[in-house]
Amino acid sequence: MRIVPHLRIALLLFVLAFSSAYMLTRFGVTEKYESTTVIFTPNTHANIHLVSAGMRFGYDKEIGEQLEMLGSNAVRDALVKEFDLINVYDLDTTEVYWLEKLQKKYSRNVHFNRTVNKSIEISVRDADAQRAAAMANRLVELADLHKNAVVQRNVALAADAAYTSYQEKAALITEMTDSLEALRQAGESVWTFGEERKSGRYQNYELQYRKELERFLDLKMRWEELHDLKQTTVPKSYVVSAAFPASKPIYPKKGLLSLLAGLVAALGYIFLRNTKLS
Repeated sequence: MRIVPHLRIALLLFVLAFSSAYMLTRFGVTEKYESTTVIFTPNTHANIHLVSAGMRFGYDKEIGEQLEMLGSNAVRDALVKEFDLINVYDLDTTEVYWLEKLQKKYSRNVHFNRTVNKSIEISVRDADAQRAAAMANRLVELADLHKNAVVQRNVALAADAAYTSYQEKAALITEMTDSLEALRQAGESVWTFGEERKSGRYQNYELQYRKELERFLDLKMRWEELHDLKQTTVPKSYVVSAAFPASKPIYPKKGLLSLLAGLVAALGYIFLRNTKLS
């Protein structure tokens, strides 16, 4: 008969702990909303026609590259500046380790995940539902812009190097062409009864000329391909599902935390009571 009052006390502790935890999480903890966008990466095969068309989804290589772009400092810094996250995260830039704090808070609220379907999920948590959705969608654009800048910069460097080699080889071909003509004028190559007779020196030099001409044509083709690539932008990501403002917060889990607090209080009371009785 004496069990009932103790159960009542346990139930009362459960209700009090549940209510206290709920009020604490409701008013004492900043709520966060989460928005997620899903993208497929484009296939950026080296072939210029595939790059221009951008009509195929990427594979593991492209997915890994896109994740690197999303997680880069350039994309992070651009997002921080655009959405004024230093003030949003209430950071003091005069502190010594404010950048480390920025990175820690950024990593807690921004996540990138590779799915089994070879897509990428970009999730952003923020106290403002509208801002969370805007940041998630903007991350897709910033990563594409950064990737295009990186690719175009490297292509430009490669194109400049290829053009230099092409020009140097063109000058050599011009010089060798003039030398062949000089040898011909010197009688090293003459036509007799419809047949061209060439000296051994002329034949050796002509063979070398043809090899250099073949290298020249390869360099010319390489430079033309890179020059065309300089005029082409990298295909953008395919947005499967754009982020939208969430209607309710995902953090904190008020119900779950309150239930756990109530259970801990009630079970703790029962445990302490049984310990005293024993």
